[in-house]
Amino acid sequence: MKTAVVIGATGLIGQILVDKLAQDRTWSQILAITRKPTTWANPKVRTLVFDFKQWESLDLQIQSFGGRADLNFFCCLGTTIMAAGSEEAFRKVDHDAVVSFTKVASRCSAENLFVVSALGADVNSSVFYNRTKGEMERDVQAVSLKAVYFLRPSLLLGDRGQFRLFERLAIMSAPIYTPLLFGSLKKYRPVKASSVANAMINIAAKKITASKFIENESIEHFAAIHN
Repeated sequence: MKTAVVIGATGLIGQILVDKLAQDRTWSQILAITRKPTTWANPKVRTLVFDFKQWESLDLQIQSFGGRADLNFFCCLGTTIMAAGSEEAFRKVDHDAVVSFTKVASRCSAENLFVVSALGADVNSSVFYNRTKGEMERDVQAVSLKAVYFLRPSLLLGDRGQFRLFERLAIMSAPIYTPLLFGSLKKYRPVKASSVANAMINIAAKKITASKFIENESIEHFAAIHN
């Protein structure tokens, strides 16, 4: 039986992931790491309230919850520059917190680490968002891990529970422009948040073999075999 540790558990992908893990018999327990107390319908899910500061003690809290047996870590952290308020604040979440969580996973001898990154992640990009994601991927890979997977979705489809104007407009117009994205443009097609969650679950359960980087156009393929 497997234990899942999910950070970013109240976000779009994180919430879906926790719910799907709880319904899957492969997983005996799920630890959802959140900033605020959160209740879950399934008793397999427990919440660990964390201030995103005391990273050096987080591994001890995780091990007291689930021990060391077959721990799988899922990082669903992510924000936008607009939501964070500045580029510096954005980087603290999408780079610093992700790398800190990776080090916790390493100290816990995690079997797998899954990180939700983004389409276009590139350490050499002139776009701050893409460059930050690329630097995050680089620095995560510098940490000693048994296995790490980066999922690089495009625009995520799903109910965030919060209003983001430009994102909402893009989602509303997706049925119009998606059919136009074919050939080399196919990689830019929007992807369901539930598909990202399913892809991670399938790979963790070893239902399918995947490379380290799972590009946007491959996510639906990896998600499709989820039962």
